Amino acid sequence: LALSDVALRTGVRYSLCYAIVFTFTILAQMYRKFQQAAKSKKEGKRFVRWDVTNKEMLAADRAVGNCMEWGPIFLILFWCHLIVGSGRTAEWAAVLWLMSRVLYTVLTVFLGAYSVGGPRVTIFLSTVPGYLALIVLSGPVWPYLFRT
Repeated sequence: LALSDVALRTGVRYSLCYAIVFTFTILAQMYRKFQQAAKSKKEGKRFVRWDVTNKEMLAADRAVGNCMEWGPIFLILFWCHLIVGSGRTAEWAAVLWLMSRVLYTVLTVFLGAYSVGGPRVTIFLSTVPGYLALIVLSGPVWPYLFRT
């Protein structure tokens, strides 16, 4: 098996897009950290970075953690799909997954969809499409692995 030049460029393009999405998530976390530190300073309190009762920091950390947890799975399935499946399907699934990651970050860090008590129902607006994209990406991989 070999990747065509078009498939290879598609793979590189969306791998770089993942790096951009991950960087966006890290920047959102940093924004929240500096915002919380400034708030603590204004209130005359000491800012404790790892205070597990700070719902804003917990949400930002959760966004980064979630992106780190699912990123390798996305990249592996994406590249496998490019190799044994359709480049077009891999591309639209990548777009869907990447958009779901951006939405997850926005929902958790800026709109309060994740808190000390856990995720709220609105988080499914990003997780369901993300999981769907991963399922689609895995589609041609399993038959390829088990064919004789």
